[in-house]
Amino acid sequence: MKPTDQAPRSITLVLPYYDNPGMLRRQQETWAAFPPGLRARLHVIVVDDCSPRSPALPHVVPTGVASFTLYRTGKDVRWNWIFCRNLGVALAPTPWVLLTDIDHLLPVETLRRLLDGDLKPDVAYRFSRVDAPDLTPYKPHPNTWCLTRALFDRVGGYDERFSGFYGSDGDFRRRIQDTARKVAILPEVMIRVPRGVIPDASTTTYTRKEKYDKRAVHRILAEREHVVRWRPLRLSFPYARLLP
Repeated sequence: MKPTDQAPRSITLVLPYYDNPGMLRRQQETWAAFPPGLRARLHVIVVDDCSPRSPALPHVVPTGVASFTLYRTGKDVRWNWIFCRNLGVALAPTPWVLLTDIDHLLPVETLRRLLDGDLKPDVAYRFSRVDAPDLTPYKPHPNTWCLTRALFDRVGGYDERFSGFYGSDGDFRRRIQDTARKVAILPEVMIRVPRGVIPDASTTTYTRKEKYDKRAVHRILAEREHVVRWRPLRLSFPYARLLP
């Protein structure tokens, strides 16, 4: 199936980074192995979430993608992938974006589907998923999305009131289900890389959950109910552009 856009579709992959140099190297190997015609339509934005030990910049190598941009947040806030995604979408050079975590790889077959398949701008797309290294089936990732920037803006993006607290991703999912005409799970897969394969695939810096997380998320949700014409808080943290 061919895309409905007049020009060949391009897409921007948005990845938060937090002390993941080994996983970033694996991502770059994946992009560099794509056929040139697909790489020429893939843009990549990596947002380093103020990594304290292994910043992303020294680990970036050329991969031949259409563009690669690296940003770094100016404040180290726990679980601030929320801001990283908002920033990546706001600065993406293409109408379509792919949001995922750095421990999820984009296979060539999935990229081809996103570039050349029939995607609807009012639909939000999720993916099937497999686990590395054996590519065993795994439940779909709740935080991997392909959608247009316009739909993301209609949803409102991620609410940075939740920055610093674990367990707020359900808020975005609920709003996208209420806003998109449909949420579709594609048969094409994303590949999850566990820490047993690449030790820094996901962060071990933070305790996954703190006792105060759930209380804080519930408090923020309750406070929002009393805000007239509430909208998500976006782009509320400092950042710098490092590359190019």
